[in-house]
Amino acid sequence: MNLYRSRLVFLQLLFILICGFNGLVSGNEHPADWFEHQYGSSTVAAELIENGETTLLVSGLLTFAYPDGFQLKYVTRDAPVTITAHADFLEVQRGSEYEYGYDRFWLFEDVKNQIFALAEFSRLPLSFSGRETIAERKAKRFTAVDDPQFLLWFDEETGLPLLIRQGKQTLLVVSSYLVEEEQLIQVELELYFGPEQARVALEPGPGGWVPARLEVADAPGEVHMSFSNWSFQEEWEDNPMPRLAELSELRARLLEEFHGENFEAALEISQQMLALAPHFWQVYLYRAFANDGLDNFLGVVENYQQVLMRQPDNHLALNNLAYHYLLREVQIDKAVEMAERAVELERRDIYLDTLGYGYYLVGRYEEAKELLLEALETAPEGAVEEITAHLDLVLKALGEAADE
Repeated sequence: MNLYRSRLVFLQLLFILICGFNGLVSGNEHPADWFEHQYGSSTVAAELIENGETTLLVSGLLTFAYPDGFQLKYVTRDAPVTITAHADFLEVQRGSEYEYGYDRFWLFEDVKNQIFALAEFSRLPLSFSGRETIAERKAKRFTAVDDPQFLLWFDEETGLPLLIRQGKQTLLVVSSYLVEEEQLIQVELELYFGPEQARVALEPGPGGWVPARLEVADAPGEVHMSFSNWSFQEEWEDNPMPRLAELSELRARLLEEFHGENFEAALEISQQMLALAPHFWQVYLYRAFANDGLDNFLGVVENYQQVLMRQPDNHLALNNLAYHYLLREVQIDKAVEMAERAVELERRDIYLDTLGYGYYLVGRYEEAKELLLEALETAPEGAVEEITAHLDLVLKALGEAADE
């Protein structure tokens, strides 16, 4: 009776049975590529297991463009959410609000660092070196062309990796598998090559073997991800990756031109970015900065207003627009209200300075003095002179002599 039929076999792999070694074999054999897909999607659910408690992290539809493109769509109580990533450039849409920036979303990183990296082992330059038995499975052994200490064993039937070692370090080991009617229907692997230790369960699916479960160590607990309803296609309809790639490139050019004080060029690049992503509100901030560098007051006002249309509580835009109004002594009452809101949102020294100067212009001298003195307590060296000048105006208005 075959004990591996019709039930799950747990293999205690503190030691691994390796027998039936046939010696070195010449030839052009290479392991099968078990996950050869450029585009695909899967339903995914992720939970955090910590101190015996389970917390649902996310449940939605994951789409990928191998190797650096991902998108996750899910629904919260407040709004639908779409997170799209090209490498480390993220676009996050929550309802009608958008955020952009450089960051790495944990779920995408786990898939990339564990599942995609696992698939890459089959694509390394390898030399076939024999057949052996690994955990009572017939396996082909390969040696990495550029590292004779890098040994990999792949299942003959499925092409799945069963054991990978680099010198004395074990990178991968099969921990269990399930056989029904003489067919392998599930393989569970222990992974030690990523940033965190992980386990992955693979099952037959459309177009070959697919991940069914991924468990990643996340001290003091674990993140468990389940995958189902896999589908693969040759193209991603309305693929957002080219747009994000172009946005990322333009952003790098914008920053280069801006820091080089090439403000006209920065404005041209920013306009290209907004054509690709009209909701990229941070671009309007840089447009305001660039217009300030060109001494274009109307351009400054227009772009800070664009930021506030999308981010009404953006304290930087509130403060900066208020200060530009105050410097020109226009819209003073509105400017004071914006400066008050900025301080309410974040009590920074430069915001205190703006509000203090605003209070000076409307005759609230005592309040202005208090705010400007507070601002000087934490002000950076480059801001001290301007804050002090505002304080001198207030003290003069109060009939008090400034400290020498």
